[in-house]
Amino acid sequence: MNIEIKQAPFNTSLMGVIRGVTDYMGIDLSTPSLYGRSGHAFMLNIHEAICPSGPYCWNTDSFIKLLGNCGVEMKKHGFFSVDSTLEEKTSLENTIKQELEKGNPCCVVNLDYQLITGFDSTGFICSQPWALDYPPSHLSFGSWDEWKDEVHSCFYSFEKIAISNPIDSVLQSLQFAMELNESPCKHTVSPYTCGIDAYGVWIKGIENGYGAEYGNWWNGTVWSECRKQGALFFGEIAVQFPSSAVVALKLQDLLDLTAGLLQKVSDKELTDRGKKIGMLLEAEQHEKDALTLIRDLFLSLSEGKQK
Repeated sequence: MNIEIKQAPFNTSLMGVIRGVTDYMGIDLSTPSLYGRSGHAFMLNIHEAICPSGPYCWNTDSFIKLLGNCGVEMKKHGFFSVDSTLEEKTSLENTIKQELEKGNPCCVVNLDYQLITGFDSTGFICSQPWALDYPPSHLSFGSWDEWKDEVHSCFYSFEKIAISNPIDSVLQSLQFAMELNESPCKHTVSPYTCGIDAYGVWIKGIENGYGAEYGNWWNGTVWSECRKQGALFFGEIAVQFPSSAVVALKLQDLLDLTAGLLQKVSDKELTDRGKKIGMLLEAEQHEKDALTLIRDLFLSLSEGKQK
């Protein structure tokens, strides 16, 4: 049994899943709108050792709530580990099979997010978002052997719901961007840090010698993509809400600059710690400036809505 769905090859694999889901559902929203309205464009989550798990190990509750504004309900079906029993796995597998049979897209995250595109008599068929033989394209029922001992997974299904109106969606995403930096502990747990405070952790990680490792490359790659899509999101806001265009376009420029800096920081060949730290300090300042403008944009759009 298979459904016709394809995961987009974004570096941010969660958003690659969401792009695939919205395309399958026929939801007419641009990729920048998906990143922006869901709040993922504003996320930054860094482990103290710049572990590549940073883009995955944060509290997605607010993301899932905001995703509803994009016309998608994302339902979590539990967390599973090496200690999960065969009974627990079988129950989950039956639930996911039922969702797929109803035509509802499903996904799993275990190191990376993957769409579950169907199943056969032996297990689930999973998308591989990149031109690599990883993550595995098959998950055997009961054993989940393909994951070996690396089992720390969540399973989700998706249903189509009504899209929220643009102004409410934008306001809620801006609210999330502000809250992410005002209450960062709500969105992640130690040894991870999110929001503006994550820059200090990232810098310390580079000082401690992690700046040329895989984790630094992956964090820079993913968070750069998020900022790039966030910049495009503000460009769309400038067109949608002309009275707020000046502020929105300034935000577009700031996030575009930040995206470029984070991409440079990700460079494995750049071994000069001082240069990487300097670029992170510059990116941090851009984001601080952006937060001030986000508050201004939020107030401007809120006042415009009330008129």
